[in-house]
Formats: sequence, C-alpha cells, structure tokens
Amino acid sequence: MRADDTMRADDTMRADDTMRADDMVTADVCVIGAGMAGLVIAAETAAAGLRTVLVEASGQVGGMLAPIGVGGLTVDAGAESFATRTDAVTDLIGQWHLPVAVTTPNPAGAWLVAAGDAGVTRAPLPRRSVLGIPADPDADDIAPLFPGRSEKLLPVPAEEPSLFELVASRLGPDLADTLVDTVCRGVYSRPSRDLKLSVVHPQLWRRFSQTGSLTGAVAELAAGPRPGSAVAGIVGGMWRLPRELASRARAAGATILMDAPVRSIQGAGAAGASDDAVIVDAGSTPIRARTVVVATGREEALRLLGSAADGDGTPVELAIALVHAPGLDAHPVGTGALIADAAPIDAKALTHANAKWAWVDDALSERLGPHHHIVRLSARDGAADAFDEESVAAAITAVTGVTVAPVDVRELHIRRWHASSSSSSVSAVAADSRIYLAGATVAGTGLASVIPHAREVAASLVRALAAPPLASAS
Repeated sequence: MRADDTMRADDTMRADDTMRADDMVTADVCVIGAGMAGLVIAAETAAAGLRTVLVEASGQVGGMLAPIGVGGLTVDAGAESFATRTDAVTDLIGQWHLPVAVTTPNPAGAWLVAAGDAGVTRAPLPRRSVLGIPADPDADDIAPLFPGRSEKLLPVPAEEPSLFELVASRLGPDLADTLVDTVCRGVYSRPSRDLKLSVVHPQLWRRFSQTGSLTGAVAELAAGPRPGSAVAGIVGGMWRLPRELASRARAAGATILMDAPVRSIQGAGAAGASDDAVIVDAGSTPIRARTVVVATGREEALRLLGSAADGDGTPVELAIALVHAPGLDAHPVGTGALIADAAPIDAKALTHANAKWAWVDDALSERLGPHHHIVRLSARDGAADAFDEESVAAAITAVTGVTVAPVDVRELHIRRWHASSSSSSVSAVAADSRIYLAGATVAGTGLASVIPHAREVAASLVRALAAPPLASAS
C-alpha cells in the first residue's frame, strides 16, 4: 500500500481550542508558523504576560516534527532525532515540564555505503568524526579508505569557504566528497558545497578557528560514540514534542489559530493599523499586532515579506516502509547508512528505525511479531516520485546486502518536505523593525540551533514590548 500522507488530525486540540472570529484580534505578538520556533516564542511571550496569537496554515503543529501511522504504531514522518551538541531540547523540556522522555539511540552507529568494484562497499562510519571529518585520518576505521592521509595545516581563512572547500583543502577532495558530502546530503539535505561549518556546527568552527587544526578540533569534540549516536530522540516520536509544547503555550495564555493561512502582512497605513501596529491578514481572523514573528519556511517567509520566492527550498522525499525481512534482524548496517553520491543506489540515506530506537523495536515486535522492520529512505536530491515498492525493496537490498522483494514491503508511506537552505538568509529582507524572523531559515538547521535562536527572539520581544500595549481596535 502506497499513500501520500498529510496527517491533519491533532488529538491534543479540541474545537474550543481554536478561534475563528470575524472581528479584528489585537495582540502584542503575532507569530506566523507553528513549528518549534513559533511554539517556543508563543509559549515564552505568553508566559511573560504578552498577548500572543500563533497562526498556523495547516491543521497540526510541529512542521517537520509530524506523526504517521505505520504497522499500527505512530512514528515520526519527519525529523526523528535531535542533535545533542547543545542542551537546547532538554532545557526546553525541563523548563516547561513537558511529559516526554528523552532516549538515546543504539550506539552501534551508522555505516557508509560507497561505490566499489563490485557495485558498493559497506563500512562503519569512522568512530571519532564530526560531519564525516575524522579526528585521526590514520585510524584503523578510516586509513583503509584513504591510506596515508594527514591534514595539511593551512592558515585559518579570512573569509569562510564552503564546508567542502574547507575539508578538501586540508584532507583532500576525495575524502570531502565521499565522507563529508555524503553526511551533509544525508543529514541536512544539502551538498557540502552549499553549507558552511559555522552554520551547521558553530562549536566546531569556533574551535577550528582558535586552533587552526580541523582534525584537532574534531578530536576534542568527538568523544567516542559512533556517528549517528550524537543525537537523541523522544520515546513515542519527536512529533510529541511540539504537541506538548503547544498545550503549555495555550495554558500560558497563547491563542493558537489552526487552518489559518496568512495572506499578507501590512504595516502602517493599512486599514485598522496605526503607526505602531502591523495587520496580519489571516482570512476571517485579521490580527492587529505590535510585532510579528515570521517563523515559516524560507519560501513562505519571502512571500510574506514581499520578496520573490527564489526556489531555494530543497525538496526532500522520504519513504517510510514496513518490511518483513528476517535478514534485517541482525542490523546489517547498524542504525542505518549514508550513501555516497557515486553509489548506484536511488537513495541518499537509510535509517533502520528498529535498530536505532529500542522503543520502536519493542512496540513493533509486540504488535506484529518478529522480523518486522520500519525502514526510512531519503531520495537523492531533486528526485521526484522516486519511490515505489519495487524501488524501495531494491534500495534496501543494495544498502544492507539483505535480499528484500517488493512483496516484503507490507506498507509504504511517502512524505515530501521542503528543507530551508542554511546557506543563505532572509534576515536582510525584514527591514521593518516590528517584524522578526525565526526558525531554520535564519537560525540554521536542527533544534539545537532553532530553539536557542527562538528563545533569543522571545527575550527580545519581552524587552521591547515592556511599554504599554496597544488599545483594542474600536
């Protein structure tokens, strides 16, 4: 069974939790977009006593943290983990007392699948590495791939190059292409030539800038766990995090409007506006606000700010398959695999959910019995309609070495996402001082970056709006 899933039901929301009114709503803060950035800002500004309205175009909160039913389980349809390079997620959970449990993945880690003489080669990703950059190019788990390699020590560049250029100049273009570019395409849905280290891993960039040694900086940060285990997840799925935070935001006083796409943002001079007000046209619920936060994807942010969309969002097609395959019980590629661009496989990454998360394995075994597995495959960049049962079975076979037939794919769900670019920003477009920007478009990829930035925006709003609020529109 193949389905293009757009799950809209939100079992934490009731009809009386949403507001649809014909009268203009007055607010101190109007947040557009109920992804994690928008939810953080709505919760924190409401808790500080500001009148906060959060507007979401779809029928559910969370953005790419979305649920899907597979094999009778509710699992993640989008992001299924968060980076632990900062304490952003755990601090947020603790601050808001969110009833979720953080869990760590199987430390076995992920593998690299690359082109080889026999079609593909498979090997565990280097144990001590960050973004595919090794701490020790002479280590046993990397030297066979790149023999005789050592870092070429060069001055720290005055102007930061792309991540690919940075690694290629010091460790060679073949290593940058096979390891670093593969990791970036698999994890960030962006080629390493479009990314900068300061954006995707600020801590590593700072340490490299201080020491001048890329491998030395990695050695300080790579403390032993295998690649793929420098992340954590939520028992039951990452999608639970925004649901619980939305509940806390409502309890703090925020109003959340669902199914309310914003048509436009209008400044002074618009009907109902004053010199210090902005009008958000959300259809039947116009909002008159002192400030507006655009916490949407890049394309939508550009539209709302009056700039032409440039197509910079990266389409991501994700296949989530329920597979019956006894051969996968042995976890042949650990928790999954990143697939080099040169490998003859129509996917760039595979996650073996059972191998990675104990809660998935336990729940699926209890419900369906042995030999059932949930496998996630990401299509190569730019691929459209890449997956069906036959292609998914072929990709799993090629990546893992375990023969999987199309009939073994018992369920197949396809989700399409548009990942914001982290190589360019729309911040310069928001010239109006009453309009703030938040989310991955400006903060960088992942909750480790998005949440701290959102909290900074919320703190700025609380400080800026300490003056008396707007009077209600007559």
